[in-house]
Amino acid sequence: MKFFKTLILILVTILLLNFDGFPGHASSLKKDSPQFWINKIKNSDRPLLTSSDIQKMNEANLRRSDLLLCNVREMKEEWLREEILAFLEEDWKGFGKSEQVRYGSGGTPLKDSFWNSLIENIHHEGLKEKNRIIFALTVTRTDIRVFPTVESSTPSPGSDDFDLFQHSAIAPASPVGIFYFSRDGLWAYGQTPFIRGWIQTKDLAMAHDKDHVFLQTDLTEPLVVTGSFVRVFADPLFERPLFSAQMGSTFPILHLPDKTEAKLLSYTISIPFRKADGQLILGKGYIPAKEDVHIGFLPYTQHHLALQAFKMLHEPYGWGEKNGWRDCSRFIMDIFNTFGILMPRNSNLQAKMGMPLGSLEGKSAAEKKRMLDHAVPLATLLRMPGHIMLYLGKHKDKHYAIHSIWGIQTGKKAGSGFKKIGRVAVTDLDLGRDGPHGSLLDRLTEIQLIGSFSEVKK
Repeated sequence: MKFFKTLILILVTILLLNFDGFPGHASSLKKDSPQFWINKIKNSDRPLLTSSDIQKMNEANLRRSDLLLCNVREMKEEWLREEILAFLEEDWKGFGKSEQVRYGSGGTPLKDSFWNSLIENIHHEGLKEKNRIIFALTVTRTDIRVFPTVESSTPSPGSDDFDLFQHSAIAPASPVGIFYFSRDGLWAYGQTPFIRGWIQTKDLAMAHDKDHVFLQTDLTEPLVVTGSFVRVFADPLFERPLFSAQMGSTFPILHLPDKTEAKLLSYTISIPFRKADGQLILGKGYIPAKEDVHIGFLPYTQHHLALQAFKMLHEPYGWGEKNGWRDCSRFIMDIFNTFGILMPRNSNLQAKMGMPLGSLEGKSAAEKKRMLDHAVPLATLLRMPGHIMLYLGKHKDKHYAIHSIWGIQTGKKAGSGFKKIGRVAVTDLDLGRDGPHGSLLDRLTEIQLIGSFSEVKK
């Protein structure tokens, strides 16, 4: 009898040691739940920045040349040949032919014949001394490429997931300022709000003037896509899908859902169509009223930041979005776009946003942990070379982040092993500690607050 009493006491002790709280309490929820992290924050619904603060921040960031952001609407309308050639030369120095062998589709090396034909299609001769911008809108979600080709460029035969010619995907109804066209006419070289590159002409609708592109955006608050992806239809019965719009995409609203008429249980939005001659015509698109969208940008709160980030949890990793999914920097960009915050596309540039919480140079892991103890959960970006994450907070002496991650190296020697994750995941910053370069925490180089210093923990 004494034995059973002792056994029961041991079992109760184990249960108590592992009990994290009552249902609904942060510690009883799983770490892959947004509410787990929301419950740790006092007053998570307070605005970290007002809409006016965000507007001022956007205006300041648009003035910074180092972030590569662009207000397409304010682009000058005439460009000299030398200016555009400088852009093209910069592209070539970064991604063109070099001493290092690059591999195309199927793992075959890109030969001189490919590079020569690429140069010919870039078509420097097509540039005039003075070139007038053509304003356009994208009519579908499409890729923006470094060069006018669908051919891949990878560093090794087996690395098809990482195409160096792929800048990014660009959302439907995005404005583009077109400098000129490729020799074959299939590509347009242009500037988007966050990157410059080549877009397939078939995915662009050319406007007759600037107002044709931007006039409707001034009329109402936009409809903001707040789900990971939302389908847009050509008809109010949702029988003809047009495209998927990703988180952060915005559209002018023509009509709100009318609950008194079943056929109008949708948002009617203005979307661009491409006519047979390539010209822009604005028409109607329809989004079901039940979809995850919001009239106007979301309030910038930790509560909303958590909800937005976790809507993409477990989604596959996609370098440059070439496979339709997000890499680490697009994950960050789409979250913040739902609040109206302009974000660069590149993780290195994103780490220049906001305010640093202090220099990490020469800091030990313990010192970095102390800095993170003062960081604002869900409004803080964590960067290391080649990767960026959103800080979630601290739990049981460990610091956590949510991020779209390809994988980590394992083993003490570089190249000795690799563990693929390949999705959006919640991890603690000890991840990778057994690898050749140390943990995520060891490799942190920037901690950036997207908010006010008044929020930093004392």
